[in-house]
Amino acid sequence: MGGKIMINLGIIGFGGISKSLHIPAIRKSKKFQIKAVADVFPDNGTAEKLGIPKYYTDYKELLADKDIDAVLISSPHDCHEEHCVAAFNAKKHVIIEKPIARNLAEAKNIIDAANKAGTIGMIGFGERFFPEHVYIKNLIKENKFGKLLSARIDHYQNFRPPLTSWWRDGEKAGGGAVIGSGVHRLDLLRWFLGEPVSVYAQAVKMPERLSAEACAHAVITFDSGVIANFSINWAIYDYIYCEGFTLSGEKGMIMTAPEMKLGLSEIDNGVMKNFKAPACKSMYETFAECIENNVQPESSLSEGYNSLKLVRAIYKSIETNSVINPDTITF
Repeated sequence: MGGKIMINLGIIGFGGISKSLHIPAIRKSKKFQIKAVADVFPDNGTAEKLGIPKYYTDYKELLADKDIDAVLISSPHDCHEEHCVAAFNAKKHVIIEKPIARNLAEAKNIIDAANKAGTIGMIGFGERFFPEHVYIKNLIKENKFGKLLSARIDHYQNFRPPLTSWWRDGEKAGGGAVIGSGVHRLDLLRWFLGEPVSVYAQAVKMPERLSAEACAHAVITFDSGVIANFSINWAIYDYIYCEGFTLSGEKGMIMTAPEMKLGLSEIDNGVMKNFKAPACKSMYETFAECIENNVQPESSLSEGYNSLKLVRAIYKSIETNSVINPDTITF
């Protein structure tokens, strides 16, 4: 597959994330044609308005469609294992909206199915593709900071899922804020800093919003020697959304602000750089390139597994009020 050939894509899970984030990014990439969507809820006309020709209420019918080369899995977390395994068994290329699954057992079953299929599997860790994060990654590779010392990463959001939403059910979601949005930030920490060797975490619940945690903080030590603070809060009063990241090294530091600006001290004499975060267009360009060249992506299923392992280690630390080595997590 090469040249200007378009890849035919199906989407399993036609909720808000698919409509607001993935579909615009897919179309901006100009690499895919969205041929079909599948969702348990009957079509209300939205698919037709978005120019998607086929709508299934049974995802198995979508996977049986021989016109479809690749599939986006954007269904609730408790459906990921079933949908992903079935997609790989149907020999489709698969990109999965994070997290890969609720737990490591489910994730392993997905990876086993992918290995057997021999097709491309990718986790939609879109934040790895934000230009400011690529910029930071390159600075780290070039040793611009010298020895890395400490980091802090935050996610603040006023998240109020509807009363009927699966997000309110910690069993279906696999947890609360940490697995819901925090997995993005934890994956970035791994991408920047290496593998975690210890975790200590605490959490706060708000039962009127979620059955699982609404807020959590963790101190994470990495094999690179860096110590990082992770903070997530889904209950910020009257504020929709903001994120931030700070990294300190012997030769300089870098900080991303909620406005998606980077401030650098020492490096580039403290210059401010402005970035516009794309709607994950480059993520889908990468997915297409991997399919065309038959190469597994950097944001692989194994990366999804290891970031989920850090999530589960945080939950284990919260549960036991103790320091946890993520490598001891097996569930």
